[in-house]
Amino acid sequence: MPRSLLPASLLALLAACTPNPVPGGASEPPAVVMQGVQLRSYEGSTLAMTGQAEQATYHRTGDLSATQATLRVLDKHPGQGGSGDTTVRARLMEGNLGTQRMVASGDVEVRTSSGVVARTPRATYDGAEQSVRGTEGVQVKGPDYRLTADTYWVSLPDGRYTFEGSEQSVQTVLGATRD
Repeated sequence: MPRSLLPASLLALLAACTPNPVPGGASEPPAVVMQGVQLRSYEGSTLAMTGQAEQATYHRTGDLSATQATLRVLDKHPGQGGSGDTTVRARLMEGNLGTQRMVASGDVEVRTSSGVVARTPRATYDGAEQSVRGTEGVQVKGPDYRLTADTYWVSLPDGRYTFEGSEQSVQTVLGATRD
């Protein structure tokens, strides 16, 4: 899985709105509820990500949620050996602009242009650490391998991956994969 796998997608969704702190808690009604959301996120003048969600809700506390969300992180260096585009889908994405934390849940799927597909019930992105982790299992399928594990941790700055679980639950199969 490429380094830009999940964090850029989740952070871009979080950055799509600017927080406006107002006294009160999350029990207040949302500041904004949007239906049929289309997202375009830019880094400077360069389009970095596109996406859509069935519904997005933004609270004055900086909390943001999106249902039936799909984010496509665009390759920053197309044609130059970059990682290609990465698509992240989940039934629900929830985060907070201030903490730069995001949780994607409900049939989370990450698909890279190189043919890697990862599926997990839940993925947590930490913007401060630039890491993604999960404790509810993961299944990864590449062009010539399969991997399953109970827990995972990915360090995005250096591309390190850790998959853990019992001997029976962490499995790697190399060679051509067939469904």
